[in-house]
Amino acid sequence: MSAEPTTPRPASTVMVVRAAGAGIEVFMARRSAQSPFMPDAYVFPGGAVDAADAQPEAIARLDRVPAGVEPQFAVAAVRELCEEVGMLLAARADGLPLEGREVNAVREVLASGGRFNDVVAERDLRLTGSAIAYYSRWVTPADVKRRFDTRFFVARAPAGQTAAADAFEMHDGVWIAPADALERGASGEWTLVFPTIRHLERLAQFATVEALFEHAGARRPQPVTPVVGGDGIIRLPLEADAW
Repeated sequence: MSAEPTTPRPASTVMVVRAAGAGIEVFMARRSAQSPFMPDAYVFPGGAVDAADAQPEAIARLDRVPAGVEPQFAVAAVRELCEEVGMLLAARADGLPLEGREVNAVREVLASGGRFNDVVAERDLRLTGSAIAYYSRWVTPADVKRRFDTRFFVARAPAGQTAAADAFEMHDGVWIAPADALERGASGEWTLVFPTIRHLERLAQFATVEALFEHAGARRPQPVTPVVGGDGIIRLPLEADAW
C-alpha cells in the first residue's frame, strides 16, 4: 500500500536579474552540500514561507503586493533574498534607497538571530514589493518525500547593493547569463534541477530586463506539477507544457 503524499510546504524563490552587455544576468548560488534539499545544486535564492511572513505587520510593510499572489509569499521572497544573498528589496521611510552599509547591518543582525520583522520595524523600512513580479507556481510531485508549493518571482537587482552568498545555506554566488548557466548544467560543471532548468530557459529568451518584466506582468500563473516517468526522467504533463 503506497503512502499518502505529504502536503507541500509553501515557499518563495527569487530570480534577481540585471542588465549585462547585450542581455541579462541572473544571480545564482550553490546550495550547501549538507543541505537536506537539493545539496550542491545551483539555484535561485529562496526558501519556505514562515508563519511570521503572514503576520499583518509584515504584510503592511509591503509598498505593493505583486499581482496574483498572496502577500506572505512576497514577504518571504524579500526576507529569503536578504538572508541568503544579502540583497534587501526595501527603502527608508522617506522613500530613499538603502545604502550597502545599511543592508549589511541588517544582515548581520539576522545572522546573529534577529527576527526579520523586528529588524525591518526598528528601521522603519518599506519592503519594495513593487520591485518584484510573480512569475510562476511549481508544486513538487506527489511521490517526492520533501515537497514544496513554490511561487517564483522575478526581481530587479537593487542599485548600490552587492550580492554575496551567506556561506551557510548558499555558496559560490555568481551573476551569470541564463544561457551560460544552462551550458554549465549540460556539461556537468553545475548540478541543475528540473524547475531551475526550465526557468533558465525562459530567462534566456529575453534581451532586456524591461522585456522580461513586461512578459511577467502579462502572465496569469497556474500551478505546474512535473511528473516522474517510468524511465526516471522528470517531465511536464502535456497540459502544462506551455506553462
